[in-house]
Amino acid sequence: MSVRLPHILPLAPYYREMVWGGRRLETLFEKNLPPKLFIGESFELSGYAKRESTVAEGPLAGIKLTHLITEYGSELLGDVSYSENKSGFPLLIKLLDACQDLSIQVHPDDLYAKKNKLNDRGKMEAWFVLYSTGGRVAYGLKNGVGPKEFESAVSAGSVEEVIRFFPVERGDLIFSPPGTVHALCEGVVIYEIQQSSDLTFRIYDYDRPGLDGKPRELHLDRALDVIDFNAELPSPQHWSTLPDATNKGCTLVECEHFRTNYFIDSNRRHEVGNSFEALTVVNGSARLSSLDGEYVLSAGNTAFMKPGVQVSIETVEGELEYIISAALAGN
Repeated sequence: MSVRLPHILPLAPYYREMVWGGRRLETLFEKNLPPKLFIGESFELSGYAKRESTVAEGPLAGIKLTHLITEYGSELLGDVSYSENKSGFPLLIKLLDACQDLSIQVHPDDLYAKKNKLNDRGKMEAWFVLYSTGGRVAYGLKNGVGPKEFESAVSAGSVEEVIRFFPVERGDLIFSPPGTVHALCEGVVIYEIQQSSDLTFRIYDYDRPGLDGKPRELHLDRALDVIDFNAELPSPQHWSTLPDATNKGCTLVECEHFRTNYFIDSNRRHEVGNSFEALTVVNGSARLSSLDGEYVLSAGNTAFMKPGVQVSIETVEGELEYIISAALAGN
């Protein structure tokens, strides 16, 4: 491929139908969803096998992100590492539309995934709520619930009685390390940043059939292996209550795998660090420009930004809100 790598790559997502999905990504963000399917996940930035995002505009339009990595390597990624397996790309950004409750579930960490040869990463993730119609999330276990109490509740069909549920509203943040029992519930749309992984151990799924009409598999033994029964988790926090919050935004999450920042109406020049970054507009629309071109992103759309470049971000319409996420070096 002889094309010079652009500074900015607007991305087209991969859409995934889910039994709990709906059509709100179409109504909220004017996404061109496949007809008649209940879309639960929009893979905005993804190198995950068979769910890759592609370049939407410019000289590389139509090329999958994984193909660009093979061609451009560290010029595209910067200091983060990459391995050529199904979860080799270090970061995954999705929009999720929960029109039904998701399964009550838990994710393992990298060590458990590697030790048990699960052919995937562990999964650390964070959610930023974009829309909620009186929705809630399941997040962690009630005080005093240990393995025995939890297993008894699952056996009795009363697992929801030992889990903490919290109402959520737009702007709330939920950080979910591996080992956290959790579920996104009906009526909530989120921005999700996570390790590039699909390792999910379902605990309870409401006895509903999957898209194929068959019950979805549960993984209680694995879940009991990885649940952190001693976790001390906070309640979901509104972004405005976070330590460095100002009227222009804040740092949402900075953990061992990724960093995510939220900005409001911030017309600015942004300098991308030593690793790639992804910008997702969540309200209004923005013009992104650099020395080699410019693109307009409307709400619900994402652009990849090359390491080490300067990008000018300007409001085009509405009150601009956007999120910038980066994988951290070594991942």
